[in-house]
Amino acid sequence: MPMSWILTLSVTLALTAPLPPSLHAFPADDSPQSEVTEAQQTAATAALAKLQERINAAWEEYMLPYREAKTDEEREAIQLDPKKSPTVVFLPEMLEFTRIHAGTDACLEALQEVMMMAARDEESGWVLDKVVDTVLVDFIEDEGVKELVRFAHYNPPSAANLRLLRAVADRSPHRTARASAYYSLSKILAAEKDTRAESRRLLDRLLKEYADVTFVRQTTYGDLVQGDIFELEHLQIGHVAPEIIGKKIDGNLMQLSAFRGKVVLLDFWGDW
Repeated sequence: MPMSWILTLSVTLALTAPLPPSLHAFPADDSPQSEVTEAQQTAATAALAKLQERINAAWEEYMLPYREAKTDEEREAIQLDPKKSPTVVFLPEMLEFTRIHAGTDACLEALQEVMMMAARDEESGWVLDKVVDTVLVDFIEDEGVKELVRFAHYNPPSAANLRLLRAVADRSPHRTARASAYYSLSKILAAEKDTRAESRRLLDRLLKEYADVTFVRQTTYGDLVQGDIFELEHLQIGHVAPEIIGKKIDGNLMQLSAFRGKVVLLDFWGDW
């Protein structure tokens, strides 16, 4: 079984399970935070590393049936209990970690984990709201917030997600964080016809003001948005598909426009 299929299954199982009672009982803590000391930073980093080790070990155990299965039939017969998913089991503890170690770098990293854990659970909207509230109070001026929003467009377009992105785009003093927020926001807005115009304005702004900011590795936002602009202009429902020319398995030429007027299935795949 492809690893990507297993990961998709595990995430789906994890995010469809109800929240445990302990998470619903999590108390709000809106008290002001004092200056974080170096000792607190060190302790929080060590504590998060230990928590992550436990989560990784739990995932190893949770997914063990798939690794032990010998055939596709055996894998298809496996039924994992979504209530025992590490995403569900560790969400309360990860959220509690953010309260205990408030204001630390490790807290910001943990908030990102919490947001991913809770993103697709309709019952955990309050968790997302708490994450956003905490970020906007304790971390809005922290450049590390860019890691929280850089891939936020992969999360569902919840009100909390949109509130976070707009706030970081408007209030962060760091170009890197603003660029990340603008891009994720543009990707989310591009999904709906009514908000595509705003998406395009954000892409144009990225190209004009943040083209030199790095997205990941050697790729800048200037490089990245070119493809998104092309998608908005040419790859929407009702548009004529761009020309594709290549070779078929038998070596003969294939030209997409030759199939115009016919129903065509395009199967794009990759291997890595």
